[in-house]
Amino acid sequence: MREPEPTQQQPVQKFGTFLGVYTPSVLTILGLIMYLRFGFVLGNVGLGITILIVLLSSSITFITGLSASSIATNMRVGVGGEYYLISRSLGLEPGGAIGIPLFLCRTLSITFYSFGLAESLVTFWPASWGSVTPRTIQLLAAGIILVITAISGKSAGLALKLQIPIMAAVGVSIVALAAGVFSGEMRAPEMVATYRTAPQGFWFVFAVFSLRSPALPPGSE
Repeated sequence: MREPEPTQQQPVQKFGTFLGVYTPSVLTILGLIMYLRFGFVLGNVGLGITILIVLLSSSITFITGLSASSIATNMRVGVGGEYYLISRSLGLEPGGAIGIPLFLCRTLSITFYSFGLAESLVTFWPASWGSVTPRTIQLLAAGIILVITAISGKSAGLALKLQIPIMAAVGVSIVALAAGVFSGEMRAPEMVATYRTAPQGFWFVFAVFSLRSPALPPGSE
């Protein structure tokens, strides 16, 4: 009786440290919060409390990174990245309880960033097209989500490669920002918390700043 030929396993596609980890992590850090909400935080709570908020938020991410590193160094990480770590270290039931909210958080963050991009794009809205309404931003964000879905559905590698020119544009914008600051007049920063546009107080501003995607990006496996 003829023995069945062994099936050849297809090699798992890996995106590497730069494309799969470094690029998405940098874009997560230097993203929507820094460009559209950091001025909101500074204008409401002042420089001192802004630094405190940054330190508190960074400490949460730092502790999470240490926890993930301690788990990753004790096992061979398989396909799935953080989902693999959670399920193998805590078990399937606790891992599923954490993994499902993590998946939903990452999915909803796409809408969050799409609305941020739409809010930025409407600044270039021609006056001849009429005034910008909330419905305009909603439709523009919906179109962005459809485009991102189509790109991701075609190839995860293509979606990651498209992040490289975006990261280059972010780098150029930071250089332009620094050049503008040092070439103009320097003014004293706001030091007193006024809560002009955030009457809800400190924790409201902290929540706005801390609303960001998980530290571990897709493709980290």
